[in-house]
Amino acid sequence: MPFIPQEPAEAELQPESVKRGVVDLESKKPEAREKMNMLLKQSDPKNRPRELSDEPPPPKTIEDKVAAAAVVLNRYRIEYKNDWDIPQSIISSKELIKGFIDRNESIELILPAFPFKSSNKSTKVLGSLPDEAERVSLQHLNGLCESVKEATENDCHLTIISDGIAYNDLLNVSDSEVWTYGQTLRSMAQELGCSNIRFSRMYELLGSEYSHLTTLTEEQYLELVPEFRKGLERNLPDGYNVSEEISNNADVNATYCGYKKFLDTERDVKLGRSRADKENADLAKRMLNRGKAFAEAIKKRFPVSVRLSIHPSTDVNKISIALLPQDNEVPMTPWHGVVVRKVDGTITMMHAYKVQAVSHELVYQNGRPMYFRERSDLFSWNGKDVDFEYLYPTGLIVRPRDIGSAKNALCTVDMQKVRKLSELCSPVCLRGFTDTTDRRAFTAKAYDLGEVLPWEFGVIQEVKDKGGKPGRTTNSVQSREAMPMHFDGVFKLKTVIDEQTGEEKQVSDAPLFQYFVCQAAAPAGDGYTLFASSNRFVNYLPQSYDIKKLSKIRWSSHSHGYFQIDLTNTPLIEPHPSLGTPCVRWLQPWPRWKTAYNSHDVSIDNGSQNLVSLIDSILFDRRVCLYFTWEKGDIVVSDNYSTLHTRTAFRGNVDRELWRIHIG
Repeated sequence: MPFIPQEPAEAELQPESVKRGVVDLESKKPEAREKMNMLLKQSDPKNRPRELSDEPPPPKTIEDKVAAAAVVLNRYRIEYKNDWDIPQSIISSKELIKGFIDRNESIELILPAFPFKSSNKSTKVLGSLPDEAERVSLQHLNGLCESVKEATENDCHLTIISDGIAYNDLLNVSDSEVWTYGQTLRSMAQELGCSNIRFSRMYELLGSEYSHLTTLTEEQYLELVPEFRKGLERNLPDGYNVSEEISNNADVNATYCGYKKFLDTERDVKLGRSRADKENADLAKRMLNRGKAFAEAIKKRFPVSVRLSIHPSTDVNKISIALLPQDNEVPMTPWHGVVVRKVDGTITMMHAYKVQAVSHELVYQNGRPMYFRERSDLFSWNGKDVDFEYLYPTGLIVRPRDIGSAKNALCTVDMQKVRKLSELCSPVCLRGFTDTTDRRAFTAKAYDLGEVLPWEFGVIQEVKDKGGKPGRTTNSVQSREAMPMHFDGVFKLKTVIDEQTGEEKQVSDAPLFQYFVCQAAAPAGDGYTLFASSNRFVNYLPQSYDIKKLSKIRWSSHSHGYFQIDLTNTPLIEPHPSLGTPCVRWLQPWPRWKTAYNSHDVSIDNGSQNLVSLIDSILFDRRVCLYFTWEKGDIVVSDNYSTLHTRTAFRGNVDRELWRIHIG
């Protein structure tokens, strides 16, 4: 993720109300305002030479890396607003991050979380085991670590410390249920490939007397739980008065109020209002005492780690983050509700009893209920027995349950349903269907998908490393180089009449869809295709650059090498041709030092050049961009308007080969 300057790029984009650390040009000291004006002048396209450097930028300094990590952590906060609005919790963490980098150690993030599923199984959750909510959360947190790694060029991992046995006895959840939940969560992380996620149990916080417990069986764990709780309680500071803390500490008060509200729906008991309120208040205080002891134990065990929290706070002592993407106004944790997905994959967290059966169906995996999905004919495939798996952060995989059966041949697939799903949740991957690598079968289904737009050389473009020598007749598509984020057809131009001037101009003639088949896949961890979702992009914009403002932005590009094309006055945001939703139309700058083939510069026509790095950083944000791993035989359909794409470089000895057809 590129580093984003922590000053606003343009004065007129400043929010009216100023909170912690937000730069306000009207209130800053004169010398700071003068510095900002100089930055804006330097960023003006009229004052910048349009040239491409042959030399890479200098290596990042440690200060650059720390600042970039701060931006990443800030963007994952519950209360994120702008990159330059950095709370005290992150400012304090900068020295910790710098220390890890100085020592060449993996940056360690600590998160107390994932205790057990809600004790109220009758109305709030689907059962006692991790489900889709935990699955998405693990991928979300793993992506946070990947983003910190990219920002700092340093390893990063997140340690989840389960606080289950700190609270379960207060909520009538068995120790055995806590154990099973934790073990299943660990298995889920491993199956998902969340290599940046680690786990720690409570006894690992309690001192050297338990250091011999490197592994525990369930029987040993259950026998020792009472001892672990006593050890935890010894960490409560002498003289700690929870009532005084509730009165005087804003974070404690917020947690206390949150606990009481939570207990109101958590405890499935029939009590009068006044008695229930009193019991919930007493129970919330006991939970606060346990929580304080738990927090003190974490400080002692992980004194230099970056402390994250699931609880909304003032962001002074800890960094409060959302555990999964959701459109809830107040975030809900994975263990207190269920995932409810729209067809396009958007997640809402709800209590299970509130989900309407008439509008949503319960989705099972391996016989277990996992989440609710909006009902739609798009999931009914002419009697086919198929599973739909949402990818993180965008996309969908469709798999037949009867792998290899002739009834699951590509020719039997309803491509109009695939097309519609792709409009809503690109990319859509058909995995496990038969005859997908057959040229005739693959080509025939393209015509079912829509109008085929042939290349000069035919219907199919074979995308593979042909080992061609860079020159005017070759481009990076048929190489093993990485490529810039783009939409297909960006360099294919057509002449139109400008509605405002009445004059002719050239614009990109882009296809509506890309239709791929994988003939040969790169090894795992190599040769990714990246898909960036416009819907997710809009969700994660800073307040000062909302979609309304970005819709006014225009950009231009001058390319060198194979294409030799100028793009001018190109809108950054265009409405989707059929849905009307905002779509990002962008070409990532690609300097000469990055490529042996075609390079190009990009400039903003009517705004600050800081927008270039902002746009790039959000498009590559792990909450926006899918790193897709191909398997041989995969069919992929991607909406070329709602979704940008690129690829990572792959090794020269890899026979990676994709076939691509453009669809109108």
